[in-house]
Amino acid sequence: MRISELARRTGVSTHRLRRYDDLGLVTARRTDRGYRAYDEAAVREVTFLAMGRDLGFSLDELGALLPRYRDGSLSIDEMVAGLRARIAVVETEIAEREELRDRLVDHVGWFEQRRAAALGARSTKETP
Repeated sequence: MRISELARRTGVSTHRLRRYDDLGLVTARRTDRGYRAYDEAAVREVTFLAMGRDLGFSLDELGALLPRYRDGSLSIDEMVAGLRARIAVVETEIAEREELRDRLVDHVGWFEQRRAAALGARSTKETP
C-alpha cells in the first residue's frame, strides 16, 4: 500500500510516516517509480508507534521495543511494566507542575499585596 493509504488507515500523517521510515522504524520497499510501498504489517507497527507516542514514549524507547513487538516476544507483563513506569514519570511531572503553580500563585499574591500597600500609602497621603 502507498503511504497515503497507510496514513489513512492509521491516522498518522504522511510526514510522520516518512520520518518513521527515515529512522528505520518502519520499512517500505520502493516501487519502480520510487514510491514507498508498505505491507500489511506496517499498519500494526505504525499503530504501535502512534499509540506509544500518544502515551508519551520517545521514539528511541519505542524503537527498542519494536523488534520484539514485531516478532511477538514482547510480553503483556513487559508492556504493563513499561506503562506503569510511564505513569510514575507522569506523576512526577504533575507534582513538579503543581509546585510551579503554587509558586506562581504565591508570586501573584505577593504582587497584589505590594499593589494594595502602594495604593493604601497613596490614599493616606491624600487624606489630610
